[in-house]
Amino acid sequence: MIDDGRYIPVDGYTNLFRDATTGAIINNDKNKATKARLAREKILNKDAEIETLKTDVAEIKNLLKQLLER
Repeated sequence: MIDDGRYIPVDGYTNLFRDATTGAIINNDKNKATKARLAREKILNKDAEIETLKTDVAEIKNLLKQLLER
């Protein structure tokens, strides 16, 4: 796949290649690609959890305000 002339090595990275047609960066190291994908998924999950917590805190604040108004 990498040796057909369509992929150009990325300077400074032995496992990264640029697709000459699309410009996409391709990781030739399956283990590192999997690790990068899992790390990105973990970050996205944390971001979603933080948004859920923000929503929960806002809801709790509203409920407390309602209780104080009584």
